[in-house]
This record gives sequence, C-alpha cells and structure tokens, in this order.
Amino acid sequence: MDKIIDFITKRLPFLILLSAIFTYFSPVHWETEAWIPSMLLGIVIFFTGLSMKTSSVKEIMSKKREIFVVTFLKWTLTVGVSMILAYTFFFHEPEFSAGIILSGTVPSATAATLYTFLAGGNIILVIAANFLDTLISPFVTMLAMMNLPGTVSIAFLDLLKSFIFIVILPLSAGILIQFFQPKIVNYSKDLTRFGSSISLILIIHIIVGSGKEAITSRVDSLLLLIAVTLVQVVFPMMVAYYIAKKIGMSEADSRAILFQVGLCNSALAAILAFEFIGSLGAIPPILNSIINLSFGSYISNHFASKHNKAEKCHLLNG
Repeated sequence: MDKIIDFITKRLPFLILLSAIFTYFSPVHWETEAWIPSMLLGIVIFFTGLSMKTSSVKEIMSKKREIFVVTFLKWTLTVGVSMILAYTFFFHEPEFSAGIILSGTVPSATAATLYTFLAGGNIILVIAANFLDTLISPFVTMLAMMNLPGTVSIAFLDLLKSFIFIVILPLSAGILIQFFQPKIVNYSKDLTRFGSSISLILIIHIIVGSGKEAITSRVDSLLLLIAVTLVQVVFPMMVAYYIAKKIGMSEADSRAILFQVGLCNSALAAILAFEFIGSLGAIPPILNSIINLSFGSYISNHFASKHNKAEKCHLLNG
C-alpha cells in the first residue's frame, strides 16, 4: 500500500494532467450532483487540517514579518496580475474575465503546503498565511469583480456560504480532531496523502467533464487562455521569490512565499465558477489547476534537487 501511495503522490501532477486529457477526449465521464466536487474538495481541506501541527503555533507567532509579506504579496501581486490579465485580454468576455479573476482571489492551494515541504521551505509560514487567505478571500473576490461588464454577478452571502462549507468547516474539523487527539497525525499521514491525491484527481475529472462542451465551444480561445494562465501562475511566483530574497528573507521562507503566492486553489475556483458564473467561467480555473500543479511540481523538484546536492557537499566537506 505504501508503494501505491508513493506512486500516486509523487506523480500527482502527471496523473492530474492525464485525468484532464482523458476526460476531455473520453465519450463518457462521471456525471455527479453539483455538491459532489465541493464535498471532495472539502475532504482534501479536511485532511490538510488533520495534518497541521497545532504545536507549531508559537513558531507562527514569531514569523509576523514574514506572514505580513506573504499576505501582502498574495493580495496585491497575485490579484493585481489576475485583474490586469482579465481586463486586458478578456474585458468583453465577462465569463472568462470572472474565471481568471476568481482563480487569483481564492485562498492558496493545498498543494502549496506539499510543494513547500518537498522544496525544503517553511511549511509553518504557508499554514499561517492560509488561515488569513481563507478570511480575506471572499471580500477581495467581490471587490475584484465589481467592475466586470455583462451579466456576471455573485451574491456576497452566497459566496461566503460556499467558503464556509467548502473551506472553513472542513479545515476547522480537521484541526479540532487532531487538537484533541494529537497522536492521530502520526497515523493519518498516509491516509492524508492518499485521500487528498485521489480527491484532487476526481475533482479534475468531474470539472473537466462538466466543462467539456464549454471548452469545445471556445477552442479558438484556448491558446490565449493557456498563455494568460501561464503568466498568471508563473509571474507572481518568480516575483514573490525575488522580492523575498531582496528584502533578506531566509531561503526556506522565500521558497514558502513563492508557493503560497503563486499557487491558488483553482479547484475551488472552478467549483465556484460552475455555481456562480457558468461553464465558460470555469475554463480558466480548470486550466489554472493543471498548470499550477504541474509547474509547482517542477519548481519543488528543482529546489529539492538543489537541497540534496547541498547536503551531499556538506557531508563530503564535513
């Protein structure tokens, strides 16, 4: 079983891409009720809460400067880039614009924690920033979409309710369980890795299947959407890392900031887009999910390789 879990988690970006391609070209897909993807994402977020170390609260409190920097960059750089791209390239296509903006205003992805860990970054910083993300996101989303043309409109209370049921309650439940049963963290690691990975693959399958007709109807815009999404994911990651290093952050904190700022929970964005915008609005978050997981994996492997080489050199010189 351990080998199966290792295989799935290490190749998760490839499996997600494979799931998306297979679903798009397959004549059939799993048609579900609208609440199923939300429930699956809730499971992923529950596992995230279950695996958090509540004993690390003291360390979080000592990282006030770093938390401020990562939160500031997330809600200025990432959101700003998303809005500029949406208004520049798709101002007269409100569904696409809304989907792009939504992809940049949701909380950071659960994968940010995994990739930060693999890259040798500071996981505690990511966890702390994620709490703030969850509280800030609904308000920023509504403000960012106020000037969109056309018929796209999202009721704030409905959006907030979705955040509560999909993000806040599952995360709180996971934290609460392991707060009262701290030893459960040691036994839940494999279940967390396996459950989160399978849930993410199923979410991609469902949202790509649900958006297949919309994607096909706008295949002429696909190349531009992919290019815009690449910029939306990669540019904030690189700039955030550069700024973090320039202002004297440690390498571990800089790597955490890179993933926290650049990787948004676009699976959540796709689910919200289907509910509040429509299938066309879900296309940008679907593309964002595939790109940010794949590129995030590449960057984390790059840093992990550098970390391993540095350790080997240290051992040889020591």
